[in-house]
Amino acid sequence: MSWSSRFGSWSGRFSPFGRSGGSAQVKDSDYSYITSDDLKNAEQREASPTPSGPPRDTDVLVLKSKRISYPVHFPAYTIERGELKIGSVREQAAKKTGADARRIKLFFRGKNMKEDANSCRTEGLRHNSEIMCVVGDNVPESMSSSDSEAEDASVDGGDVPKRKRNRNKNKKKKSKKSATPSGTPLNDTSRTQSPRPPPAPVTPMDKLNAVNSTLQTLLPQCVQFLANPPPEQAKREFEHKRLSETVLAQVLLKLDAVETEGEPEARARRKELVREAQNVLNSLDDSMKS
Repeated sequence: MSWSSRFGSWSGRFSPFGRSGGSAQVKDSDYSYITSDDLKNAEQREASPTPSGPPRDTDVLVLKSKRISYPVHFPAYTIERGELKIGSVREQAAKKTGADARRIKLFFRGKNMKEDANSCRTEGLRHNSEIMCVVGDNVPESMSSSDSEAEDASVDGGDVPKRKRNRNKNKKKKSKKSATPSGTPLNDTSRTQSPRPPPAPVTPMDKLNAVNSTLQTLLPQCVQFLANPPPEQAKREFEHKRLSETVLAQVLLKLDAVETEGEPEARARRKELVREAQNVLNSLDDSMKS
C-alpha cells in the first residue's frame, strides 16, 4: 500500500496543487515604498546611541576656572547624540567668565579642545564632565603655591637676611633653654606624635589610584605650559622635555607595571588612565609644532 493511499482524500487538502486556482489581483496599495527620507531617518536612529542613565531634563558640563566651578546646562542628550559642539561650550564659558570667547581655552583630560566644529561626543565629553577653562594668558590657580611663595620671598630682598639673623638668634635661645644641668636627653615625644606615612598600595586599584593622583598633580603644570608657553625657544623646549619625561616616567611606566590580570575593573581603569596620559603627551607635542 502506498503512503498516499493511507491518507485518502486528506492528502489533497493540504497540498497547494489540489486547490482550485483563482484570479489574484495585485494593486499598488499592496506595496510599500522606501523613500530617501526613510533611509536617512533609519541611519540617524542607528547612529544615535540609546540615552544612558536616569531620565534628565538637561545635559550638564562643569567649567572650572580660577578654582570656581560653573555648571552649564544644555538640552538633554545632545552630547550623546553628537549635536552639541565645542563652540557652544566656549560661548557659554565666555558668558560665565565675562571674557571674549576667542581668548577662552578649554582643556579636557589634558587635551586642548581647539576645534569649535568638533562635537563634544567626539572629544570624549559626557554628562557631568569637568572642563578646565583658561582665559587668555591667565595661569590656572590650581598650581602649587611653591612658586608664589618663592616670588613673595624675592620681592623684598632686604628682609631676607634679617629673618635669617632672627632665626639664628631664636635657635640659640632655644638651645640654651633646652639645656638641662643634669645633661639628660630630652624626651622624644615629637617623634612619637609625627604622623605615620601612608601605607603602600597593595591592590591593583590602589596602585592605579596612586598613579592617578600623580597625574592630577602634573596636569595643572601641563595646562599652564599649553596655555602660556615660554616665548624663548630654548626654555620652551626645556619645559616640554621636562613635562613629557615626567609624565612618561611617573605615569605611563608605572601604569605599565601594574598587573591587572583577572581584574576587569582595574584593567578598564588602567586603560582609561593610559588614554588620559597619552592625550597629555600628544597635546604637549602638538604645542611644539604650532
